[in-house]
Amino acid sequence: MKKSQPWIYSPFADGVFILAVPFIVVAITLVFQDFFSEPDSMTVVSWALLVMGVDVSHVYSSLYRTYLDAETRERHGTFLFLLPFAVLVGCILLYSAGAMVFWRVMAYLAVFHFARQQYGFMRVYSRDENPPAWQRRIDALAIYTATFYPVADWHLAGEKNFNWFMKGDFYYLADAGFRGVLFIIYVLIIGAYLAKETSLLWKSIAMRRRPGNGQLGNSIATTRMPTRLLNLPRNLLILGTFLSWYVGIVHFNSDIAFTAINAVSHGIPYMALVWFWGNKKSASAPTARRQIFQVRYVTLFVTFLLFLAYIEEGFWNVWVWHERDHSALFALFHRSLPELAVASPWLTLIVPLLSVPQITHYVIDGFIWKMRKDNFAWRDITLGSGQQAVVGQTKAFK
Repeated sequence: MKKSQPWIYSPFADGVFILAVPFIVVAITLVFQDFFSEPDSMTVVSWALLVMGVDVSHVYSSLYRTYLDAETRERHGTFLFLLPFAVLVGCILLYSAGAMVFWRVMAYLAVFHFARQQYGFMRVYSRDENPPAWQRRIDALAIYTATFYPVADWHLAGEKNFNWFMKGDFYYLADAGFRGVLFIIYVLIIGAYLAKETSLLWKSIAMRRRPGNGQLGNSIATTRMPTRLLNLPRNLLILGTFLSWYVGIVHFNSDIAFTAINAVSHGIPYMALVWFWGNKKSASAPTARRQIFQVRYVTLFVTFLLFLAYIEEGFWNVWVWHERDHSALFALFHRSLPELAVASPWLTLIVPLLSVPQITHYVIDGFIWKMRKDNFAWRDITLGSGQQAVVGQTKAFK
């Protein structure tokens, strides 16, 4: 039987681990607004939880989807092997042009990656719809406006108490007049999306109330009948994106609010998507290694990511950032490794090398989640018949 809504895994799992995440984290920041408004509220514990625990960890979750999956390695081994080396060479060349040049490119690449993830989720939740081109354009315009407007406003407002990676990684224009014009455009696009959804809702209601629709036997007429009044996950995804990006970047002006909303809203849904894929694949084609995608091994799934994130951040701390308040967290690294001077020529190699996992994650994401040209064989497993194989195995998520 066809699902009433285009869930990826189930209403509960999608709701808790993808769609509700931005609403929950925004609600927490608004309820405890005094704390999250403080520019110096970021503690070692909050940094470890948000940056290392979510942001850096989610980067490594793509390993499950690629390098640690035997079928993917077999089909795309050459690409997977050469990509990190190509990324390293590119990063070295970029860093050789200047450290700030490197970090600026990294910052804008990260913004694009974060925005594209939201667009990708929107496409997934729109997969069984066939709307006119103008409706698809409004959806795309809405999701990109939800992500790029707050970043554009940030550029026009000037420097804030937080940065994407480091101070100076964005160009700032500080134009109050254009900032106002941009806000009007932002509101108009929101209005266009709401008008489109309202129109579709009323048309669906009217069609369902039309006499005789309940007895349609004609196949053509049946296919034209709306399968639902409202695409709930797509609308929640777009609403959550508007809310989280605006509150995290425009409403607040603090590092911890930006990091909490930005990292959690991006990282947790991504890790959930990887787990959904792995769980369905393990159910339809079980192997010993894929047991990590079973519910009882979720802790192991996460612990492996935390371990890799901790190792990476230890190297960053001792060789690049030299953050003394984090030194106790990485005491083993400081005892075992020599620190590098701020102007050390070794940084031309070290910084690009440590950036390889993140940039590889950015690049590879553009291939492994494609909906149309699914060369990495995820769509049918995650969104197709794989759902049937999971029934009974993971009742906790149903």
